[in-house]
Amino acid sequence: MTKNEWLERATKFELGNCIFYNRPVVIECRDQLDGSRKWVLKMHEWVLGKDGEFIWEPMPSSRTDEFIANTRFDTPDECHSFWVSAVTEQKPLYVS
Repeated sequence: MTKNEWLERATKFELGNCIFYNRPVVIECRDQLDGSRKWVLKMHEWVLGKDGEFIWEPMPSSRTDEFIANTRFDTPDECHSFWVSAVTEQKPLYVS
């Protein structure tokens, strides 16, 4: 298998520790109900929202359509690029 084929099959990318929170960060694949594939940036039990905030990720049965739309990205590259540009300082983490 070629390098590109391996990357196309990957479902998780470990990025090391966040420099602001000192917690491990991963980009993970999430299969959607419609059969599509979306990507999420996860730091422990928090996921990065498109508002630039880390949000506590509830159990799958408690995730609303609004939550899914706010925390899912179309590609791992889009997810990573947003993280690099949006997370520029440590902010308080809350469990809602």
